[in-house]
Amino acid sequence: MMKPIHGVFALAIIGTAIPSVSNLGNFASKVTTARAEASRIGDDMTELTLSQQEQAQKNEVAIARYQNGCIPVVSVDQQSYVSLVLNLPVIDSASNQPIPVGSIVCDAHGNTGIITDDDSDPNSPGVTQKMAFTGDKSLVDWRMNQYQGAAYYMPSN
Repeated sequence: MMKPIHGVFALAIIGTAIPSVSNLGNFASKVTTARAEASRIGDDMTELTLSQQEQAQKNEVAIARYQNGCIPVVSVDQQSYVSLVLNLPVIDSASNQPIPVGSIVCDAHGNTGIITDDDSDPNSPGVTQKMAFTGDKSLVDWRMNQYQGAAYYMPSN
């Protein structure tokens, strides 16, 4: 036979279980949201890791380009350094013509590129592409100081 006190406990347990059942949907929603956030964070970390690996590879490429004699690019007046710009040609100041396709160019900021001509128009000049960057300032400065050739510049817009 059940004592009255047991009935109160049974009602209390059932009474607390009923709101909990209604909260299960809310809990499941929170779990789903947390899983989605964890997945997004994991995807972000994967993307960052791949980006870091790509940067490290491009750093090695840029270092090799500086060591192997890339052509430094300066302003038209030859008084200051300028940054390479993706998809723009580099002009030889002596001939006022674009430098040849295949030339490896660099700037004083650690950027390097290859002059490429990926269109079929023989009248359009090759442009700076396949860019890579290094933060090795001493190597960049060494190359800029070593170069005594003609001035090559980016066209002004």
